[in-house]
Amino acid sequence: MISDRFGRKFEQYNNLARIQQGIAAELAKLYAIHFPVPVTGRIFEAGAGTGFLTRFLRMANPGAEFILNDITDAAAPYLREAVADSKAAYLWGDAESIELPRDLHTVAAASTVQWFDDLPGFLRRAASATVEGGALAISTFGPDNFREVRSIMGFGLDYHTKAELGSMAAEAGYEVVHLSEQTRTLYFDIPVDIIYHIRTTGVNAVRPVQWDRRKLTEFTERYRELFMTRDGLMPLTYHPVFLIARRKAAAEV
Repeated sequence: MISDRFGRKFEQYNNLARIQQGIAAELAKLYAIHFPVPVTGRIFEAGAGTGFLTRFLRMANPGAEFILNDITDAAAPYLREAVADSKAAYLWGDAESIELPRDLHTVAAASTVQWFDDLPGFLRRAASATVEGGALAISTFGPDNFREVRSIMGFGLDYHTKAELGSMAAEAGYEVVHLSEQTRTLYFDIPVDIIYHIRTTGVNAVRPVQWDRRKLTEFTERYRELFMTRDGLMPLTYHPVFLIARRKAAAEV
């Protein structure tokens, strides 16, 4: 099960997912720019994981009530530490299928919704659960994410473009107040290090690969042939997309 795969990797993820931590920091910064008044209402975070985004939200909104979700309760010790003495509740399970809490001020998710089968449906449900003027703060990944690995392996997640994400939010009942994308690159000494990185940060949780010597050799040779830098390093591209939106009044929807 996907929940088991994520749960087993939490400790490694927490130590190695520095790109995801940086993305969470950027999302929290953008959210604070557009919603600068500290929240005292309810903040729901989907796919909270080890609490990268949770910590940033809690620092800026210590008086908020946090409702934290992850697909597995293996996240519990990380999230309890992340919210410290703030008021908090937990909802375990797939964020696409659980019943969302009502009267939310904010729905947030960092590096999570790329896994969803029906993102438009989730955004509609989120809008219905959010008070007028409330917030949506999401980071996901665009089509260039892990482009090097995808070009060699021939498969990966189907990522939405920035424009598609904005359209989905607008159709769900939000006013988009910020929409941007970035490219961030990690560099590794050898291609095998990239395999280890993507396994411990969850990219292959949907379709695990059984690596043998032949596959490793072919992957290594192709990566070096296609992507090795002049310094002999192996790049891995991340393509984060950031969305901040405001829940429209009923008359505007």
